[in-house]
Amino acid sequence: MWTRYDVEWKFVTKLCGSLPADPELQRKWLESRKPRVRPPDSKSIDEIVEEVAASTPEVPDEERGLYVFQRQEGGLVLRMATIRAHIKDCARVLSSLYIGRIEKEKSFAVKVLNSVYYPKEVYWTSVLEQGDGQQVKAPTGQYDKPIHVKTMQGERSALKTFEFVEGAMLRFQLDILTQPSGRQVISQDDLETVMDYGGTHGYGGERSDGEGRYDFTVKKVAEK
Repeated sequence: MWTRYDVEWKFVTKLCGSLPADPELQRKWLESRKPRVRPPDSKSIDEIVEEVAASTPEVPDEERGLYVFQRQEGGLVLRMATIRAHIKDCARVLSSLYIGRIEKEKSFAVKVLNSVYYPKEVYWTSVLEQGDGQQVKAPTGQYDKPIHVKTMQGERSALKTFEFVEGAMLRFQLDILTQPSGRQVISQDDLETVMDYGGTHGYGGERSDGEGRYDFTVKKVAEK
């Protein structure tokens, strides 16, 4: 029913943290990203807020505007759900602007949405060093980005501060729905097309500044 692939992303620009360190902002950030319909057996917002708080590093009050990576067991991690969300977003763009749709067939975006998953036993993926493949223990550094916001008093300038990692790498697995005939709903070529676009579009924070771009490899592991 499933064909499993090993996937590797090697980032050619900075991988940036995108989670607010401020607990008050975290709930608002999560609320803005929750699906309209909650999937069965999924965590509630309260449960996710607790998880996020437990995996977020403590920062001084003066650094509450910092955007960070989550931590597990002393290293930087990302939720696999964010990778699947990235894949779905890229598929939607390709479906509408590049691939098109054949009459009476499901769109490319719908096929990706319903046939590309990560293993159910996996929740986190570690941020790795490209050199030795070891988990990154701490960000490379932080940088400030000037931003402009509109308020009731007019436009104001401010700074957003991000954790980032240079030379980051991700390794993870994806399961692709496969028909009894052995035909995958999404082929390896399709998956690579999504990542070809995604590697240019960028993953994670500060994509509009060209961060989060990656090269990739995709390798079939097994059918099960």
